[in-house]
Amino acid sequence: MRCSEAVDQLQLYLDGRLPMERTRALEAHLARCASCRAELELLEEVVRHLESLQMVAEPADLSLRIMERVALTPQQQPSSILAQLRPSPGELLAAALLATIASLGSLLTQPALLRLLPMEGGPLMGLLASVIHLLQSMDATTLTLVCWILGTLVGICITLLVVGEELRSRWLRAVWERLPVLH
Repeated sequence: MRCSEAVDQLQLYLDGRLPMERTRALEAHLARCASCRAELELLEEVVRHLESLQMVAEPADLSLRIMERVALTPQQQPSSILAQLRPSPGELLAAALLATIASLGSLLTQPALLRLLPMEGGPLMGLLASVIHLLQSMDATTLTLVCWILGTLVGICITLLVVGEELRSRWLRAVWERLPVLH
């Protein structure tokens, strides 16, 4: 038996709740190990001191006072299932953002719609046309990787929008501390 196992079993030994085979193994270990014997003596001393303490009588009206306090506390009304399922404003914003991204992604892959867009218009349309052309010219593996990275980044952004300010600042601080280049 190792010392760590013996120390873990000392309280059960003192309480008489250790099975017989474990008791024999522990007593054999205690016969060989001075450190564990000292630990047992320390625990026995603590038990003796605790047993010598006098019990404090509880006040006669303790239960009554506790029950009065419980009765005076405002009772929480159980909320309805619909109220529990109602999304928070952050969750609504995240869902709207995802729906917008998905809709734009599916609409902008339609060739008939692309012909209707004024691509020669401004710099934004030129950028959009370049991005669409780049996405269409990628092979499947690269496109999957790009979508995975963008999806992960969008998911992180949505998560950070939905969580509270304290959690968001704690996460950003943890990320900032792990960036070796910036320190």
